[in-house]
Amino acid sequence: MLVTTLSLMVLLHRADGGEVIVAPSQITALHAKQPANVTNKAVAPEARCVVWLADGKLLSVIETCDVVRKLLDEAQRP
Repeated sequence: MLVTTLSLMVLLHRADGGEVIVAPSQITALHAKQPANVTNKAVAPEARCVVWLADGKLLSVIETCDVVRKLLDEAQRP
């Protein structure tokens, strides 16, 4: 799996394998996926991290929240 940053944007992967490019300034919160015994129809079963956006939408991504946090840090470096 290749994970990179693109000129102050972060490339993440949806649970279905599709790519999504997000501006770090639009990410408001990261949440680790809940345990398997807790069902939430809004979160894909394959997701490892739930990324909340400024517009209130959420992204279920296969990267862990630690990886997403690292990508955000790298994208925001001068």
